[in-house]
Amino acid sequence: MNTGELKIPTGGMPIEAFFMCREEKPERAFLILPGKGYTINHFVLDFLWRMAAECGFYSLKAEYRGYTYRHLNEPYDHHHAAIDAGFVLDYLNELGYPPGKITVCGKSLGTIALGSLVADKGPVFERAVLLTPVLYMKKEKGVFPQWAEFNRRISKPCLIFGSSDPFCDRETARQVFPGGLIECYPGADHGLSIEDDYLRTIEIQREIIEKVKQFITELLW
Repeated sequence: MNTGELKIPTGGMPIEAFFMCREEKPERAFLILPGKGYTINHFVLDFLWRMAAECGFYSLKAEYRGYTYRHLNEPYDHHHAAIDAGFVLDYLNELGYPPGKITVCGKSLGTIALGSLVADKGPVFERAVLLTPVLYMKKEKGVFPQWAEFNRRISKPCLIFGSSDPFCDRETARQVFPGGLIECYPGADHGLSIEDDYLRTIEIQREIIEKVKQFITELLW
C-alpha cells in the first residue's frame, strides 16, 4: 500500500493531507473532509480512508487550515472550509481526478463545505457521502439554501446520521434528498455515539464503514 503526507498549495499556508492507494494511479479518488475541532485521524474517518484505499481508490483525507493553524488564529468556518476544499479539488484535478471521478465524504462541517462548494462552483461529484450532515442550525429556521442546489447536481447522496442529531432528522433529509440513501441510527448523537453505550457506538462505526464500502464499491463493479 502506498501512503504519504502531502502539503497542498494554497498561495498561503499549505493544507495538510494524507493519501493512500494500492496502485500508483487508481482510476477513481475518494476525498474525506472532516468536521470542526478534530483531526482527520478521527476514528471513523481514518478507517473510511483506509477502506477506500483497500477497495482501489486514491484515498485522500485533508485537514482544514483553520484546525492545523488554529494557534495562529486562522479563520475556521464553513466559508473557509469550502475554500480549502476547493484547493484540494484543484490538486486532485492536477493528478487527473476531475469531480466526475471523485467520491466525496464530508463529516459535519465537511458537509456544509461540500454543499457550499457545489452551490457556488458547480462541481458534480461521482458520489457523495454525508456523515451527520448539517441541514440546518435550528429546524424552525429552515434548511440551508445550498442543499437545494446540491440535490439538483448530486441526486443520490448517502446520508448517515443519528436520531438525536440536532442538525438533521429523517423527515427533513427525505424532503431535501428524495432520491438519497438515508441511514438514521436510533439514539445516536452528532458524533454518531450512543451515550453510556460504547459497545453499540463501536458497532455503529463498524456498520457505517461497511455501508459506505458497499455504496462506493458499486462504482467498481
